[in-house]
Amino acid sequence: MRFIVVALAMGVVPFLGLPAFYESFLYLIFHWVVLATSWNILSGYSGYFSFGHAAFFGCGVYTTAVLAGKLGWPFLWTLPLAGALPAVLGVALGAVIFRVRALRGELFAVLTLAVTFVVATIVLNTPIDGGPGVYLSAVAIPQLAPSPSGTFYLLSLALAVSTVWLAYAVHQSRFGTGLFAIHDDEEVAEVMGVPTYRFKLAAFALSCALAGLAGGIHGVFVSYVTVAETFSGSTALYVILMAALGGTRHWLGPAVGAAAVTTLLYAFTTSDFAVAGRAAVGLIFILVILFLPQGILGGFARR
Repeated sequence: MRFIVVALAMGVVPFLGLPAFYESFLYLIFHWVVLATSWNILSGYSGYFSFGHAAFFGCGVYTTAVLAGKLGWPFLWTLPLAGALPAVLGVALGAVIFRVRALRGELFAVLTLAVTFVVATIVLNTPIDGGPGVYLSAVAIPQLAPSPSGTFYLLSLALAVSTVWLAYAVHQSRFGTGLFAIHDDEEVAEVMGVPTYRFKLAAFALSCALAGLAGGIHGVFVSYVTVAETFSGSTALYVILMAALGGTRHWLGPAVGAAAVTTLLYAFTTSDFAVAGRAAVGLIFILVILFLPQGILGGFARR
């Protein structure tokens, strides 16, 4: 109940007449909350460590870029497909990968990283992008708030709240219990009757769909998308750091980590020490691994 009250209260922000800076900054926090939390639904809960989150995020970005930027679809109409196509890709990959017992641990991580390069190469060398990028500055922004930045704020807030709620619902459900059982010992989970293949496939699809929705919104927010920026390896590294910092076994952990890391990066980026900010993020990653392996909220996790 308190979660819903806080979300409704934050929905008032675009109507307070604040400078657009605050809406854009909060948008970025919500954006990374979605990416970190969606990654955690598969990788944190089940232990299947993915380096390919940028691939599914990028699918969402370019789905909206092509439909809205090139074909003239209304922006909001593109979002269901921006979530559906990455989910289908995730299910197709999972249907093969999850059936092969040898493809676990490091091999799964490497395979998902390879998927990012494959998808990026396809997008770069086809009319989807073709090399120069896609401009989205002419895409009409629906007037959900007094300003465009307010509209993006509300969209990202709604998606972040939905994503965190889904993470909580999964965490508290039989589905979540099964994923944590897979994380701890998949063979034992199978013996105990957990439908491991079906659970992993569902978690992968949900994770990919949420990342794709975040990508669809973000593409129009930045108004110009390129393959190099969209499929950057830093996306996967940041979401992993955010989830690890907050605590991968707690439903709210990735959101806490995302808020902390995004604030830190933004503080350094807007100063004269942008490079130092990235170095600080790397140092935090090392310190978390060494001294806080369960994350900030790890001690509060029930599983």
